[in-house]
Amino acid sequence: MSRRQVDFDEFCDPENPKIIKYEDIVEATKRVRKYIAPTPIITSHYQRETGIKIFYKLEMVQPTGSFKERGAINALELLPRDKQKVGVVVASLGNQAIGICYYGQKLGIPVTVVMPVSVPIAKLQQCHNLGAKVVVQGKGLVEAQKYARILSREKGLTYINGRDYPNIITGYGSIAIEILEQLPNVDAIMVPVGTGGLLAAVVTVVKQIKPSCLVYGVQPEKIPTFFKSLQVGEPVTLEYNSSIAESIAMPYVGINAFANAQRHTDKMLLVNDDWIARAILHLVENERLVIEGAGACPLAAILGKLVPELKSKNVVCILTGGNIGAVLLGRCLDRGRAAEGRLIKFKVLVKDQATAIEQYMRLIASNGYNIIRQFCDRIWIENDISLVEVKLVCECRDLNHALELKRLLERVYANRCTFESEPFNEDRTCPCFAHK
Repeated sequence: MSRRQVDFDEFCDPENPKIIKYEDIVEATKRVRKYIAPTPIITSHYQRETGIKIFYKLEMVQPTGSFKERGAINALELLPRDKQKVGVVVASLGNQAIGICYYGQKLGIPVTVVMPVSVPIAKLQQCHNLGAKVVVQGKGLVEAQKYARILSREKGLTYINGRDYPNIITGYGSIAIEILEQLPNVDAIMVPVGTGGLLAAVVTVVKQIKPSCLVYGVQPEKIPTFFKSLQVGEPVTLEYNSSIAESIAMPYVGINAFANAQRHTDKMLLVNDDWIARAILHLVENERLVIEGAGACPLAAILGKLVPELKSKNVVCILTGGNIGAVLLGRCLDRGRAAEGRLIKFKVLVKDQATAIEQYMRLIASNGYNIIRQFCDRIWIENDISLVEVKLVCECRDLNHALELKRLLERVYANRCTFESEPFNEDRTCPCFAHK
């Protein structure tokens, strides 16, 4: 039995990857602009600290909150009318499905969405509200995609691989055309990378119009699939590992995406979750922008000092989306503050007396620290039974303020205080990597 009769996606064939053409992206851009206006590029408030002229491409202002709808528009518009009537099926973790559902509803195309069990309920409900039939199937995206292909064969639906479908990737290229129109003197573009579709589209446009402009990909170091693929020169598959940048934490790369991005990508960068959290925090506090983990990766690379060669250059960071849940956003903000030394956790042994505990709390408050969480442990201690272990999480102004607290407590409570998560290392650079 041939592969085509089993589980085969003809548009993502490892033996025959589709090469994206610049001319096709130009035509796709015309289709995209019938529905959405070019998204703005704004200047960052973080220029002086880095020495880099940072600009943000704001894709989170799209109706569905991410750049994915560019590909959805192009893919749906190019379907023959008979296939539009029957409908499409897509497997997704959220953003791509929402984009296809949104424009499927506008174009009158029935949409079936297959999502793994790990997808947040809010994203399931959003697809349902947009008129899609939602099927929950599979532990992860790979299993959901397999089931979507089964539905495609059984019901005659058009299967769209939201991460590697050629017409999806072509639609993404409209971002690069807009950037070069809005900022002709751009020197570098930094792109979040999962399976690589957006990167492939951007390099195709940029190297055609302005070859001198650098294109960097940025990926979470927890699951560096595209990075490893570029190293070995062919697509690789890695074991799944969760990341704050959940929408680009992919265990595989796109066949078409890799074939198009491999030749022209100038550098791949890896960032760890602490730096992604810091980037999300920075964007909220200093830029007043709410961005999901994937979209924050380019800024994370800058905060991690991974691109010193871009000093004084005009650099565009593509903020790919803002679909981050309230719970995850809160965790990211706290983790970002912890990474900067603005949240610290420690415990101190004091006399189990109201006056002694009050003296300890006053010491903390009088030096400008906010107590976020508190726990008193009178049972699981190995010392004098008259002591209580007071565990605190405190908010500090910055790392130096945290160091002052550490020195103060070590002086007042000598040999009785322990900092459980010390942000006091001299080396504050994350273990990130660069690849040319």
